[in-house]
Amino acid sequence: MRVTQGMLSQTTLNNIEANISRLDTIEAQVTSGTRLTKPSDDPIGTAQALNFQAGIDQTNQFLTNIDQASSWLSTTDSALSNVDNGLQRARELAVQAANGTLTSDDRQSIQAEISQIQQSVLQSSQTKYGSSYLFSGTKSDAPGYVTANPSTVAGAFQGNTAPVQRQVGPGENVAVNTDPTATFDPVFTALNNLNTALNSNNTAGVQSSITDIDTALTAVLKARSTTGAMSNRMTALQSQMSSVQTNMTGLLSKVKDVDMAKAITDFQMSQNVYNASLQAGAKAMQPSLLDYLK
Repeated sequence: MRVTQGMLSQTTLNNIEANISRLDTIEAQVTSGTRLTKPSDDPIGTAQALNFQAGIDQTNQFLTNIDQASSWLSTTDSALSNVDNGLQRARELAVQAANGTLTSDDRQSIQAEISQIQQSVLQSSQTKYGSSYLFSGTKSDAPGYVTANPSTVAGAFQGNTAPVQRQVGPGENVAVNTDPTATFDPVFTALNNLNTALNSNNTAGVQSSITDIDTALTAVLKARSTTGAMSNRMTALQSQMSSVQTNMTGLLSKVKDVDMAKAITDFQMSQNVYNASLQAGAKAMQPSLLDYLK
């Protein structure tokens, strides 16, 4: 086959374009740090990278949920600690008030402090995490308790006992809230009974309320134990998810990240090849029509 000047020129141009295209691809990899600048660079690698990135994004969301759950639980325990302290003080006062030598005025003074403890416990029952009330179940847009003595006031608890859940892993949901009625009803009942007994100077009633307070302390202790166990679980899950995130990030890096030393070497080589193709092309296309007529 006879090779014409036109064919030679076209071949030269095609080679130059191929060289500059390769140079452009390697330059994009060097400047971006990724070898997957477009899906056609490596369709299989691109699909793997997308899967790994989706897994990383999902793990990040789980870690966010775990962090929120941990903060919720920590705030819950702080509120319950305040309740526990209030009950301990109320028990001390009840034991003091049960002494038969105290006068009615003495018990009235103790009753005033018990009333303050009731209000403090009520405030603890209305503790919020962000915009959510912790002890209202899933009706967390409003406080669960609106009075200090729900045992005698109908409808005092306006929340529910439904679990507040967070997704902390693939198909794994956990409840982060404490059962409000199981925790606070015994507390308010005990304090209300003690308050009533003190107000009426009823020594036997004061003595009986000590048992009620012990029952309330047990309820609070149980809630704090459950909260603590869940907090420990969140810590373990956070460590586990962080490991998953690290592994996936490493796998993603192997698929998409550029070996920078090799890429720079390839870039320099491609640049040399491109320059050489320009020089060779210039020489190959120098002959004119007059050269062929000689």
